[in-house]
Amino acid sequence: MVCERFQTEGMRLLDGELGAEEKTVYEEHVKTCDDCKQELKEIGRLVELTNDLRLRTPDEEFWTRYWDSLLHRMERGTGFVLMITGIVAVLLFAIYKAVTSPEFLTFKGLSIAVVLLGLVVIFLSVVRERYHENKSDPYKGVKQ
Repeated sequence: MVCERFQTEGMRLLDGELGAEEKTVYEEHVKTCDDCKQELKEIGRLVELTNDLRLRTPDEEFWTRYWDSLLHRMERGTGFVLMITGIVAVLLFAIYKAVTSPEFLTFKGLSIAVVLLGLVVIFLSVVRERYHENKSDPYKGVKQ
């Protein structure tokens, strides 16, 4: 648009935000400027279309699916957190028992502790990886 001075005035006119003097100046300008006249016409059509838009009231089926979905996600999330917490607690307890055992400093005790520690590291790594993949999964919302 060539008329930078009047660039936002069209919308302000249609919204009723221009004062009487500003309105007169803008209307006089629009009479002589084809670009501003065309833009005002386009903005007017856009305002007309958006004024005709109405929000649809959700029906009972929508709310049923919404709450089922929300509860489903909450149940899954809670179950997943509890499962991870339980597995980590069991593995940490096993490591604690291995470390406090009198046989810990033997080859057998150290081997068991290393295996258990490896399981904890692998488990946490898999959980972290799945969490990050789930956040960026492009097929997350696709139903089979």
